[in-house]
Amino acid sequence: MVVYDNYMRILFVTSEVAGLYKLGGLGDVSRSLPVALRRLRVDVRVVMPYYKKIQLSSVRCVGRIAVDFDGKRELVFVFVSVIPETSVPVYLLRHPKLDEYHEGEIVEKFAFFSSSVARVIEYAPDTFGGRPDIVHCHDWHTALVPLLLGERNKLRREKETLESIRTKTIITIHNLLYQGTAPITLAKKLHLPKSIFHILQTKKGQTIKLFREGIEHADIISTVSPTYAKEMLTGDYGQHINDALSRRKADVLGILNGINGEIWDPVHDKFLSVRYGKNDVVSGKAANKEYLQKTLVLPITKIPLIGFVGRLEVRQKGIDILIAALEHLLPDGVQVIILGTGPKKVKQTLAAFETKYPEHFKFVPTFDERLARRIYAGADMLVVPSKFEPCGLTQMIAMRYGTIPVVRKTGGLADSVVDGKTGFVFEDYNETALLAKLKEAVTLWTSEPKKWSHMALRCMRQDFSWTVSAKKYKKVYQRLLINT
Repeated sequence: MVVYDNYMRILFVTSEVAGLYKLGGLGDVSRSLPVALRRLRVDVRVVMPYYKKIQLSSVRCVGRIAVDFDGKRELVFVFVSVIPETSVPVYLLRHPKLDEYHEGEIVEKFAFFSSSVARVIEYAPDTFGGRPDIVHCHDWHTALVPLLLGERNKLRREKETLESIRTKTIITIHNLLYQGTAPITLAKKLHLPKSIFHILQTKKGQTIKLFREGIEHADIISTVSPTYAKEMLTGDYGQHINDALSRRKADVLGILNGINGEIWDPVHDKFLSVRYGKNDVVSGKAANKEYLQKTLVLPITKIPLIGFVGRLEVRQKGIDILIAALEHLLPDGVQVIILGTGPKKVKQTLAAFETKYPEHFKFVPTFDERLARRIYAGADMLVVPSKFEPCGLTQMIAMRYGTIPVVRKTGGLADSVVDGKTGFVFEDYNETALLAKLKEAVTLWTSEPKKWSHMALRCMRQDFSWTVSAKKYKKVYQRLLINT
């Protein structure tokens, strides 16, 4: 039985949790980080919307709260369960507005969710197991919570309210590309004066951005890697965001995300043809490579196999420079497997590669976790050529499986891969730099197999567990409470 530190009660507010409802990496964080924190005796609980698609074998209603929104008094019911296969309590807010993630106006939906969370904390905290000492909000979906809790605006030097003294807040930025833009009429729906918001003049009229409000009101602004924390302060995210981050740079910090070593483990991965560990990485990967080639109808030959797993997104994931590099790389005697979904034009281009190079290229236009795991295990290297990457998990997973990453020096990729030691890192965002680094990797694989094997083993020895991240977050929580 774990005895929790009684001075530290944390409430995670999130839009998704793996095991309940997952759309991306945020869902993994919302599940794995609380588990790791509870192992460190931190009392963490999670709250999220109770979407219709969530299926739980055991759940009970623990209360209800009245929420005034858009001129109506809405009744929101609070249910409690645990995140599957964990001991982490999860509170689920049920209301027709929260039935579907993608249905209706999404920013308004999460403004209502945030208002509901703040209302429970303010008027019925025992419903959440007691008043939280720190409310930890994740991404733009929950960025209004600090404002709604009465947190003072850190940029306007407003006086502290009673609520802002009693409860501290953190906003974690997982990706600033998405900021939660809404018309200023949202203020009226929340029954709040326009004057408390930072209003932007656009061609579509006056708007607000939820992320901007979170950055202004939260006590601490964290993000998912140290390098991305620095990049946020110099990047172009719109003058309104840049200005707020610049003025609050003393409160910005980056903590590298982790991966779940129990979920991502080639020793126990049931989807692999042959399971393996550090002691038999060479033979294990060779067997999985052959199985992968056979499964995808590629010739079983001893040439480098390069994998890509992820969204085929030009704005972030670097698929444009990868396509350009492949034009030169594929004729040189390598095999490439790309797994992912994306725009029609990108898929058509990749399908054409498959027709042109049937013995060297395979494109699978879907999301398939089983195949993804087989690529992590069977590929010699994994390419992650992102234009920007707040953290990135694929490079960490690849290393866990002894697959050497080829990445661009940005965000969490820069923080997790060391050029020449645990992977290959290029800086300039263009196909020339990417191609040069891929060729460097191919040359090492071909000419120095022992050195390649040593690098693969070094990759497998890296510690990207959530325990490392959790310890750093616990120190942040302690510091925040000490400064209360």
